[in-house]
Amino acid sequence: MFQLHTLLDPAFARFADRVALIEGDRSMTYAELDAQANRVANHLLGVLADDEDLVGVSSAVTQATIVSILGVLRAGRAYVPLDVLAPPQRLRQIITDGGLRTAIIDPVAYPDGAQLQGEPLQRIIHPDAAAAGAPSRPRPTRPEILDGLAYVLYTSGSTGTPKGVMLTHRNAITFVAWMAKEFAIGPDDRVAARSPLNFDFSVFDIFTTLLGGATLIVIDQRRGTLEGMSPEQRHRAYVEAMRRERATVLYATPSAATVLLEKGGLDPGVPLRLFLYAGEPFHPEMLSRFMRAMPKTKVCNIYGPTETNIITYYWVETPPTEPVPIGREVDDTFIIVVDTDATPPRLCDVGEVGEVWCHGGTVCIGYLGKPELTAERYVWSRFHRFPLRFWRTGDIGKRLPDGNIAYFGRRDDMVKTRGYRVEIGDVEAALCRDDKVRQCVVVHRPHPKYGSSLHAFVLLADDRSATPEELLELLRQQLPAYMVPLDLRIVASFPYTSSGKVDRQRLKAELPPSEVP
Repeated sequence: MFQLHTLLDPAFARFADRVALIEGDRSMTYAELDAQANRVANHLLGVLADDEDLVGVSSAVTQATIVSILGVLRAGRAYVPLDVLAPPQRLRQIITDGGLRTAIIDPVAYPDGAQLQGEPLQRIIHPDAAAAGAPSRPRPTRPEILDGLAYVLYTSGSTGTPKGVMLTHRNAITFVAWMAKEFAIGPDDRVAARSPLNFDFSVFDIFTTLLGGATLIVIDQRRGTLEGMSPEQRHRAYVEAMRRERATVLYATPSAATVLLEKGGLDPGVPLRLFLYAGEPFHPEMLSRFMRAMPKTKVCNIYGPTETNIITYYWVETPPTEPVPIGREVDDTFIIVVDTDATPPRLCDVGEVGEVWCHGGTVCIGYLGKPELTAERYVWSRFHRFPLRFWRTGDIGKRLPDGNIAYFGRRDDMVKTRGYRVEIGDVEAALCRDDKVRQCVVVHRPHPKYGSSLHAFVLLADDRSATPEELLELLRQQLPAYMVPLDLRIVASFPYTSSGKVDRQRLKAELPPSEVP
């Protein structure tokens, strides 16, 4: 029976002498990676209790953590990435919620790992120690099933409370195999690892790369190695590593791509044949800038919440002037658009806006230890005569006449202000049309008079100047008065989550208390 890790067995056999991982001046062949992963698995089987099904792993992507997650899987367990940039209290919440008794913690990524110990965590293992001493053959075995857990990704969503998304071997294999096929990842590719393990992009980075016999470029993004570097220095160092190692594939958020282009100096000297983006909309003007700067790079918009992996894709053929659709379904995926405001809910016709629901092989089995929340999001269809469950994504979209799906943001982003419904993306798109604007983010907060108020944050393009009032006047010329933000702030940089998205919650926290009722 195939598991996520056994899916890679043919690649380990076929490409044994090829380089699997590059990290600075160190490299690791497929044969070396295979042997090291077996050592970790043997070590874990010697210390884990039979009922320990989950093992924590530092989220920073290094050769050692990649070895660790393969070892965890080969030991018949599921891995749980621990965000090394999160404060100890946040990690303690995840450790407690997941009942983690063992964690593989990189001391460079998280030097205060000892702070995490205490119930239920009993054992902290350093990655190098786990891979040393234990035998590399034969590969350990443990009874496994295709629908068993492969990994648990913690996401806070809009609540701020960590919830663990349970993803099975079947979920991961469906996702990884489709990505390898659609994007033709092969031995000539060199994939730049951009996302930490706690973000679902990393599953593509690691497993699709290895499935195709390609090389993964591991670029050290650990907190301990970045001290003393400014954000711009870090971005330039990342792009320089991509240029030096001749990266051909990059999978990142639009925010990350914009930063690499504008601050990191990304240019055709990095021979990207393929750029994949997901996680948030790419404003047409910003995407056009990227495509004009990288004219030989093919671009694809791929979509799917953490709970569903990737469920749609859309090849962007030319620099866009309008929002890009999220596209058509991937293999083994069925999507419906539902009018959830109707009583009872009904299927939307083509062109009607509703909530996107998904059924398919990539859809998770729910939230760890939260059956009530799972039942709210993973629902039985009332539209089919046979039993069929759909995941309610919480995203708003509509089916277009050509079969593609257009995306209109989260239900939470459909803001009601001054009696009107406003889509945040429309306001951001209007701001981004000005060539003085490099990047912009609009957030909303409760307001005692308007219901909600809009607030804009703008990062100006290099060597350009503008005042907040000038930019607001630009919006007044394009948008109805109710869509113009209450205020606009020009910022030197944006805060980012560990997954590379703009941290909108931190931006909201920067608003003066007087503006929050």
